[in-house]
Amino acid sequence: MAPRLFHPLFFAVNERTFMDKQDKGQEQFEFQSFGLKGKTIFFCLLSIALMFLDHRTPYLRLPKYYLEEMIHPLSLIAEAPYRGIETLKQWYTEKEELLQRIATLEEKELYLAYETQQMAALTAENRRLRLLLQSSSKLDHSTIIAQLININSDPYRHIVLLNRGANQGVKENLPVLNNLGIVGQTVSVSPSSSKVILITDPHHSLPVEVNRNGIRGIANGNGKLNEIEISNIAFDDDVKVGDLLVTSGLDERFPQGYPVAVIKTITVDSTGYFAKIIATPTAKLDRIREVLILTPGEYDDLH
Repeated sequence: MAPRLFHPLFFAVNERTFMDKQDKGQEQFEFQSFGLKGKTIFFCLLSIALMFLDHRTPYLRLPKYYLEEMIHPLSLIAEAPYRGIETLKQWYTEKEELLQRIATLEEKELYLAYETQQMAALTAENRRLRLLLQSSSKLDHSTIIAQLININSDPYRHIVLLNRGANQGVKENLPVLNNLGIVGQTVSVSPSSSKVILITDPHHSLPVEVNRNGIRGIANGNGKLNEIEISNIAFDDDVKVGDLLVTSGLDERFPQGYPVAVIKTITVDSTGYFAKIIATPTAKLDRIREVLILTPGEYDDLH
């Protein structure tokens, strides 16, 4: 069967319809364009007229006032996000600046605390050195000032290390003291340092006498840093708690009359004849930093 062919009249009618629609669309577009242009011109003229009236006459002031009052809440709402963002930015900036300022102040506080501690340490050291120099002048002999740099770790031995040795004139068996009393004596010497046995060491003994009446005894270390034992004093001798014990000078090593300890307790020993005396060293051996070392020349002058 042969295919159906559209009649030429069909094409003519359809073409006519299409052309009519195209003409109508173009007319509608032109009308809408004219309407948009007209609206634009109208509103421009209206704006110019309103500006002229607002500038030249007072008639629009009251409506303008109420209109602004009506629009103001809306403008606040519209600006709220922007103000919120600005507030957050300002808060964050201020927070960063505050944290930086706090960190700077903490650094300054730490530095000032360090300086204060240094000043306090230097002040204390200067005070101790002045007292040592005063003690040296009272002895009327030349001395070597030394600093404690180490302590023996053995709890049963009281030996310390000083920063002065043979190069500075230090020798063995020299008296060591401070502004408060006898500290001990040198036992070994190296070129730049020396070891000192304290009067509280169990291996140390020192002849002493009661400063009040001259009664003599022996001060022996007992291994305790804050006390020594005094022997060879009869129980009925005139010795009292609080008496000051000083060096007797009979060992030809320590200068005579220098403070050693203060009597703390007095009891009778097992024999019933001798006093058992406990005394507290005056040199405060648990706090010593600087000491004086008497050199051999000064010892020879003493005797």
